[in-house]
Amino acid sequence: MTITTYNHESLQRHGVTPEEADEVVAFGKWVEMTPSERGNDRLMFVGFTGEGRLVEVGVEYFDAEDREHIFHADDATQQYARLLTELGYD
Repeated sequence: MTITTYNHESLQRHGVTPEEADEVVAFGKWVEMTPSERGNDRLMFVGFTGEGRLVEVGVEYFDAEDREHIFHADDATQQYARLLTELGYD
């Protein structure tokens, strides 16, 4: 079972709850990012929360630990908001 950890400082700074971040990861669209400095795969998810907030959430994958780490969460930038249109947000 994959464990999810959070950068609580980033979530608090941007007023995103762990539950909102989880919603976006579960139901949003994603694009690949460059690997982290540690060489781990990363994805940026973009989507709406249940309250209608458009959020971007960055996730780094630690395969050896079976862990995904939400390292960033904030209101979606224009770049990622456009992504939803390009990918056909449902």
